[in-house]
Formats: sequence, C-alpha cells, structure tokens
Amino acid sequence: MSPTARPAVTIVVPFVGSAPELAALARRFASVRRTAADELVVLDNSPTAAGEADTPGVRVLHDAALASPGYARNAGAGESGGDWLVFCDDDTEPEPDLLERYFDPPPAERTAILAGAVVDAPRGETLAARLARETETMSQRQTLSNPYRPFAITANCAFRADVFRAVGGFDSTIFLGEDADLCWRIQAAGYAIEERPRAVVRHYSRVTMAALWRQRMRHGAGADWLRRRYPGAMPRWGLAALVRDSALRLWSGARAAAKGERGRLALEAATVSGWWAFELGRRTSNSSQPSRVSGWIRR
Repeated sequence: MSPTARPAVTIVVPFVGSAPELAALARRFASVRRTAADELVVLDNSPTAAGEADTPGVRVLHDAALASPGYARNAGAGESGGDWLVFCDDDTEPEPDLLERYFDPPPAERTAILAGAVVDAPRGETLAARLARETETMSQRQTLSNPYRPFAITANCAFRADVFRAVGGFDSTIFLGEDADLCWRIQAAGYAIEERPRAVVRHYSRVTMAALWRQRMRHGAGADWLRRRYPGAMPRWGLAALVRDSALRLWSGARAAAKGERGRLALEAATVSGWWAFELGRRTSNSSQPSRVSGWIRR
C-alpha cells in the first residue's frame, strides 16, 4: 500500500535507559518510512529523564509517575493524533516498511487490533541467545493461538486509536499482561484481531540466562494476574505435571546428546529452567511500582 493511501499512524515506544541508549533507539525507529501525518513518540519512563533525541522527527516525552510499560504506552498514546497506534518495545528494531506492511491489505471494518511479526534476533552465541533463536520465544504465533482468546504482544502491534481510547487503553496498575488484557477487552467489545506477518520488527533477546530467568518470572506474574482476572485463561502448570514434563524434556536432551548432538542437553535444560522461572513468577507481584523504585525490565 502506498504510504499516502493508508491511515495516519502514531508509533509509540516506551523507553527506560541512558542518553546513549535513547539516541540509538531514535536512530533505529527514524528509519521507518513515514508521511507528514505520521508521528513517532518515545515515552521516557526512566526515573530520571534521559534527555532529548538528536534525531529529526522523533518526539521524546518524559513521564515516570508509574514504572510500567502500560503506563508509558498510555502516556505516549495520550499525545498522539494518529488514526492508528503502533506500539513497539525499546529493544526492537523495525523494518523501514513497517507501517506500509501493517495496512496492506487494509484491515476489515470491525478489526481494531493488528499483530505484527516479532523476530528473535539475539546478539552473540550464548546459551540464552541460542534458546531464543531456536524456540522463537517472541513469535506472535504463540499468542495468536492462545486457547482462551488470541492476543498480540506489544513488542509490535497496532490498535485503532478510537477503540483504544473507548476501552480505556492499557491497565497501568499492572506490570505485564497488559497487552493480553487490552486485546481481550477489545474483542469482548465486538472487534477483531488480524495478523500482519510482513510488518516486522527484530527483537534483541536476552543474552544471559540470569536475565532470561528474570524476564520469565515477570511473564509468569503477568500470566497469573490474567488467570485471576479471566477464569479459564493462563492456567497453572501444576507441580506434578511440571516435574513430569521437565524430566521428559531432559531425558530427550540426554538421549540426543548421547547420539552426538552437541549442546542439546544444555539447550533442553535451559528450556526447562525457563518453565520453572515462569511458574515461580506466578507467586510474585505484578503491580506497577512508583518510579522511585527502579525502571521496569524490558519485555
């Protein structure tokens, strides 16, 4: 679709970090082709403002009343004038044709959510990087096939601005799970979700297992919040099933390693450790924190 034939779009990117990281983020997103009607808003949610971006066409706003991605996205969306809102995470890199691909073909009349593609692009050859590369942990295929209801992750998704505002935007009182919650409220209001696999961002995945475990625990906390809010969604694994499935996965890795597949056991052990971190995370808080505590952890 020609850029002039699609709706006006505001890209909103929540950010936490330093001034050099902000400058790098602005350069990455400035590469997206835009029209005069489009906007690019970076909402700095850092406890202390990182400063201004030295990149034309990038608006940087600072609002850190609550340290959460949902709060930052709402604040950025509140400053937008686009017909559609495209949300991306600050650890992603968009393709230049991102906006064109989102609206080719045009969404159906009752579609209010578009799920772009998130491609894991780990840096380095660590075990965590290999795990992200081989399991495609950020793929939208996993969330779009959710048995309760499909949803799009906010590493790369778009919402009709009028519908976004009508349902109240993201729940800013929670830390993670806000994307599923918003998508499910919009679908409950009678709107649809469509996939846009050619609207691509690359996600810079975690490169250490410690960072991956922290991330998985955060996701587990979000999942358990969703389980309580939406009966039947995000059910717990159960200790007996988790132990059984973990043992089977490790046994499979050991057999593969015995047949010469180097590194397979380590990869399966990393997968299992992520399962346990996720389930342990269900026992932790999913509440947003005042900005004086610390910045939020990237998705």
